[in-house]
Amino acid sequence: FKVNRFEQLCINYTNEKLQQKYTHDVFQSVQEEYEFEGIELPNLHYEDNTDVVALIEGRMGLIAVLNEECVRPRGNDQAFVSKIKTLHKEMNCLIADRLHRPNEFGIRHYAGDVKYDA
Repeated sequence: FKVNRFEQLCINYTNEKLQQKYTHDVFQSVQEEYEFEGIELPNLHYEDNTDVVALIEGRMGLIAVLNEECVRPRGNDQAFVSKIKTLHKEMNCLIADRLHRPNEFGIRHYAGDVKYDA
């Protein structure tokens, strides 16, 4: 899409949660079961999207900051984006491109990078 807003963030968040569940059910749980039973298993590499899920749903994640900004008397899009870029500047999954407009940010989802417009 040319413009991704809250609706697309919700869709992508759902996909991240589904991917997290799939990864756990297929890779992590099988690996744990094999280890428990003493069966050798080659080291499996799989993408872990825990950081993206934490960015969105964590204690000071996007949803919490958005909720906080919505109840503030003068809350606005630019303040929301500024807060998330400041709070999560160390997270590799948050794209804080200098070329983004003040109300834009990006997320590195497991399926690819997405730029959002607040």
